Amino acid sequence: MTVRLSAAALCGSDLPKFRSTADPRSGRIGFPIHECVGHVLDAGGDAGLEPGQRVLAMPDDECGLAEVYLANRDATHPVSAGHLTDAQATLIQPLAAVLYATAKLGDVAGARVTVLGLGPIGLMCAYVLSRRGARVTGVDPVGRSKDITTAFGIEHHLQDSAAAWSASAHATEPVDICIEAVGHQQRTVRDAVALTRHSGTILALGVPDDAEYAFPYEALLRGNITLKTSITPPWQQVYGPAEDYLCAHLETMSLLLTHTFPVTEAAAYRAYAQPADDRLKVIITTAGGWMPAEARS
Repeated sequence: MTVRLSAAALCGSDLPKFRSTADPRSGRIGFPIHECVGHVLDAGGDAGLEPGQRVLAMPDDECGLAEVYLANRDATHPVSAGHLTDAQATLIQPLAAVLYATAKLGDVAGARVTVLGLGPIGLMCAYVLSRRGARVTGVDPVGRSKDITTAFGIEHHLQDSAAAWSASAHATEPVDICIEAVGHQQRTVRDAVALTRHSGTILALGVPDDAEYAFPYEALLRGNITLKTSITPPWQQVYGPAEDYLCAHLETMSLLLTHTFPVTEAAAYRAYAQPADDRLKVIITTAGGWMPAEARS
């Protein structure tokens, strides 16, 4: 099918494509965006869709930075909640990934959880798990306001690197579950092993830039630690529940939407690439069109 883009949210996995450093396995360089909301132009015979319908639609090859892009029905979801803005609706995709991943942890009531990386994915994980009864610590060298950490259920916020925390005298009690929500480097996986108690669990969500990782396998083995991974869920199974969850918790989830840029400004990517205390989700919107006004006149 073909979809006309209305709004999209940047993801950390878009940045290697923006920088032209991406592994070809992760999509084509030059059109980096995949958390896309738009309107169907041509349904291409796909059942349940019609022209003009608003959809969350992940583009083929994650090449969504285009006025019109191709999408597969398997990764497309009609947005039924009319009160969601296009920007809010982009949150369905990452939230679906988080709900799918955290469901793998089972009962977490009373569990001590440390989330490494308090970007949007890490904050979503903290929120979902805290709502299920976990006691959550968040670790990130980038600061987050007390309002944000409290809203997302984080009991303890440590503005520090994961390595510094794992080596700290304060980290005397290993955690039951460690969420690696950073990716794009190998250090935090090693830190997660150091932070996790005997017979504990590591949930790895960070997208890798390397095909192979070096990490302390013996410590993982002797600690009887379970390493769980999660990426690319069965979208058709998780999009609907994710939209329902977003609508039920919209006030909190909307706090993730901190910056908005017109699609014509590459500054959106530069803003997302630069960590900042007040920057979470960066939204690109087509409300102003695809060309500057003077170019259209």
